[in-house]
This record gives sequence, C-alpha cells and structure tokens, in this order.
Amino acid sequence: MITIFNRQQLIVTYDMTIQSKIRDILAANKVDYTINPFMGWFGSLQPEYKIYVHKKDYEQACYLIKDVFK
Repeated sequence: MITIFNRQQLIVTYDMTIQSKIRDILAANKVDYTINPFMGWFGSLQPEYKIYVHKKDYEQACYLIKDVFK
C-alpha cells in the first residue's frame, strides 16, 4: 500500500499519452503506483498528472520508464 509517508514522486507530466504508457509499464511489471490528476485552477486546459511509487520501488520504476522519453 502506498501512503503519503512511503511514496516517492516518479514523474509529473501534462501529456495523457505519456502517463498512460508509464501506467501500462508499471502495471505490466507489477510495480504499485498511485496517480494524482490535477485539473488546474479556474479551467486550466491541461491536466497535470503526478505519478507516485513506493520508495523501495523507485529505482526499478525509473529504470522501467527510461525508454518512454526517447
């Protein structure tokens, strides 16, 4: 279980495609994650996606998603 005390922020993105790819990769490799979408203030057009993983899984998650940005 990921809580505010044992989580580490993996990435912040405004791109729905990137956050979807990252979620798929993490799920396929059985890495627990949480996502906090933020819709912005006063009708901001771009939602912000913050993806968190457990601190113990952070290094593995970084390794797994490294190819998403190539």
